[in-house]
Amino acid sequence: MAKQKVDEQLIIKESLKLFRSKSYHTTSMSDIAKACGILKGSLYHYFSSKEQLMMKVIETVHKFFKAEVFSIAYNEGLDVFERMEKMMARAEKIFIDEETGSVDGNIGVETALVIPEFRPIIQAFFADFIKAIKHLYLSEFEEPKANGLAIRAVSEIEGSLMLARVFNDKKYLQKTLKRLIKRIEK
Repeated sequence: MAKQKVDEQLIIKESLKLFRSKSYHTTSMSDIAKACGILKGSLYHYFSSKEQLMMKVIETVHKFFKAEVFSIAYNEGLDVFERMEKMMARAEKIFIDEETGSVDGNIGVETALVIPEFRPIIQAFFADFIKAIKHLYLSEFEEPKANGLAIRAVSEIEGSLMLARVFNDKKYLQKTLKRLIKRIEK
């Protein structure tokens, strides 16, 4: 079997899987090295610490969500209902089926207070999430209400994700996403 080529992107991908499944605090650099098929010392050629690696993981997830989920809200080629529906369907697929999951939500709770350096980049993720939903709600509601509903929507999504994982039942998330779509339904 050919040896897997290791680069920064592979390390980020494998770290993301581990942080999502084991949590940030219980994942060691040794775990990450093993998942990448390299020696622990080799990781330090790419990242000087687990914190630096985690920051890169959070930034990567944020960029992914901006490109693959949040951008849908700004696609003026679709009507507002279609944009909301597509954005929520894409979010659901990522949260439930893909390896990226809600790492910013999970890590936000787990690390933002313990590791203050993570807070600004986690806040930026949630600010962009709120902004995208607010953009859609502005088609139906005045600014203050649209902003409040967007904050509420992100809170509902994160809460339903937690319940979906605790009870191993994706219906919690699916029901929440349907409810958010109905807020702007024709």
